[in-house]
Amino acid sequence: MVELMTQYKQHIIDELAKLQIKYAECKIEMDEFIASITRLGVDSPGDIEEHRSNAEEARYDYKISKHQNKF
Repeated sequence: MVELMTQYKQHIIDELAKLQIKYAECKIEMDEFIASITRLGVDSPGDIEEHRSNAEEARYDYKISKHQNKF
């Protein structure tokens, strides 16, 4: 039972990371990001804000990195 819970938790963590990458790479917009993390069970306002903030920072870093690679 504990192993199953650990696998499920890791699955959620992996899915959240994939969504953050998709958002960072401008493949999805914030409304889709929020809807997706909510479907994964992130539903408290504080948790949603934390994930939103992390995704925004990842997008900023991605854009800066992409811009720097042009030069």
